[in-house]
Amino acid sequence: MAAAIVLGLLAVALLLWQRPWQGDAPSDDGIVALPADASSQLTTQLRGLSEAASEEDFVAASGDLPEAKAFGRRTWEALQAVAMPGASFRYISGGEAADRADGSATAVAEVAWQPSEQSGLDPAVTHRSTVELRVAPERDGTFSVVGAGPSSSNVPVWLIGDVDVDSGDGRVVLRVDGGDAALPVEDMASTARAAVERLVPDALGGLTIVSPRTQAQMAEIVGQPVDAVAQIAAITTGLDGDTATRDAVVVLNPAVFATMDRRAAQIVLSHEATHALTPVVGTAAPNWVVEGFADFVALHDDTAALSVSAGQVLAEVRAGRTPQTLPTDADFGSTQHGLGAVYESAWMIFRMLGEDHTDDDVVAFYERVIGGEDVGRALGTSFGLTLDELTGDWRAYLTKSASTVS
Repeated sequence: MAAAIVLGLLAVALLLWQRPWQGDAPSDDGIVALPADASSQLTTQLRGLSEAASEEDFVAASGDLPEAKAFGRRTWEALQAVAMPGASFRYISGGEAADRADGSATAVAEVAWQPSEQSGLDPAVTHRSTVELRVAPERDGTFSVVGAGPSSSNVPVWLIGDVDVDSGDGRVVLRVDGGDAALPVEDMASTARAAVERLVPDALGGLTIVSPRTQAQMAEIVGQPVDAVAQIAAITTGLDGDTATRDAVVVLNPAVFATMDRRAAQIVLSHEATHALTPVVGTAAPNWVVEGFADFVALHDDTAALSVSAGQVLAEVRAGRTPQTLPTDADFGSTQHGLGAVYESAWMIFRMLGEDHTDDDVVAFYERVIGGEDVGRALGTSFGLTLDELTGDWRAYLTKSASTVS
């Protein structure tokens, strides 16, 4: 009898300690416990986001916390700006363990969407990426989705922040959270589009520029760490991180782009527009051809002195460090020291070719190479040169230019 009483008292004590009737009640510090069925809850909630037919539905599916309602409204408005109806969220993993002091967790999801026509991108292309969602537990055992960030790929532009669309003259500018306000990006995009068309009349489609507010946003959009883009003023890529896409866009890095004067920034934009409007993204063409031709277009009508346009590589030559070989693909790494001189050296190849041949010949050479033709064969067809002859001529051209430019 005494043993039964003891066991009964222990059972009551255990029940009082566990308090199962409280479910996911907040702890003493106000933090709500994560639901035991997190994966099921998130699967259902992300399905609700995918099936939402109105802003009200989307906000409701985002959750009840104020941060979730703000996330839902902002994301819905950004979606309407650049995407067709039907963007989908699919739960992959996570959400079971809190990883921040506020009790929130990370959930991984696949996001798929198709661009709207006003985005300037191809509506037939489905973009997919894997993102991390910041999810906070609620007292009723559900979640609030309060933010999104990068996982194994880039973050869709409409999950980054507010998106404004400005279109005209064969170009579209997508500003994220107001974008880079230091320069007139819309006017410069139109100038860049025209620069490419003058030399490459069959340039593909329209030009889409993404102008984020911060460098961190730029890194998330292109799916790269911040330190990997720190030296880059702009990059041409696919919005889903797919470099083989025909939906190439130019993404600006405001931390670098906004520090440039108008001339330098325009050269950067025209350079990147060349990548976006010719079918080069995703090809196996050597970087010296891709980057050298882009600068050939961007600097074609530039009136600045050679000491400005090629000052870094010519300084190297005057110091006795004339390049021995054509630039390799590795030389163009975004964290490489002396990256400016590498780009200038590639441009000098095309500047030299442009002095001895017509623009049409130079364009034809570029199109042969990005179309898959061997560089050596394309050189012979377009200019009657071998790679060794081109290298020798270019080194002599650098030496002569360095001796005549102060």
